[in-house]
Amino acid sequence: MGMREAQNSHVYWWRYCIRLENLDSDVVQLRERHWRIFSLSGTLETVRGRGVVGREPVLSKEQPAFQYSSHVSLQASSGHMWGTFRFERPDGSHFDVRIPPFSLESNKDEKTPPSGLHW
Repeated sequence: MGMREAQNSHVYWWRYCIRLENLDSDVVQLRERHWRIFSLSGTLETVRGRGVVGREPVLSKEQPAFQYSSHVSLQASSGHMWGTFRFERPDGSHFDVRIPPFSLESNKDEKTPPSGLHW
């Protein structure tokens, strides 16, 4: 999404999209998220919380998928993130779904930033 200067440092922003899909016949509900965000500046941040984007979606045969987008910022031009989603079954048992690592990369050759942002 670009970079902004804040308090004499650069803050880089990314938007990511996640699609959750239940391929099983059992109904499940997303209860928690756990992200690990690594910045090339050497920082490792942990983010935990209920649901995603203020929701705890139920995935069923009738509505098997849920998609959302969010954003993340780093004080370095690249990094990566990974984590888990915790789901709950109707009987109250839980299971975790692993989110594989994905890269957060800036295009340093970009000459024109997105509107409202600057390099």
